[in-house]
Amino acid sequence: MVEIDHGFTTGMKYAVAGTFTGGLSSKIYPLLKDEWYKVKKVYPVCPDKDNINGDPAYSSLKDLPEPVDVVVVVHKKELSTEIVREASTLDPKPGIWFMPRTDSKESIVICEENNMKYGMSCLMGHRAFPGIKRFFNFHYYHSKFGGMNRIPKQ
Repeated sequence: MVEIDHGFTTGMKYAVAGTFTGGLSSKIYPLLKDEWYKVKKVYPVCPDKDNINGDPAYSSLKDLPEPVDVVVVVHKKELSTEIVREASTLDPKPGIWFMPRTDSKESIVICEENNMKYGMSCLMGHRAFPGIKRFFNFHYYHSKFGGMNRIPKQ
């Protein structure tokens, strides 16, 4: 088990809530599941899809087969508030990991009022890129200058 960031570890169960239309949510799901982090369990949450990468997709957090420890929010701010509101009704309440620019003032207030752990950073900013490749990768600069330089060792 390795800490990724904000106290969230590879031993936890995650839900990735997003649109899965080729954007960041489509990239974050396989990163958590297989490629970089190999976390314990990852569930995709998307009301418009039946499956993501061959895995069943769930229309809401309440539909997940088991409680998760962390919900990774990869939605526009307007939709992230709804996801956080739904997460606040779960028992136990999961932590919330906001990807950049997905948090809203209202979603933060919901987290704080419900004593939900939350963090804000880009999962992709934690990836180590070897050699000269790092200088040609946006996430290298994103992590370096965005304060996300804790790259987990696996």
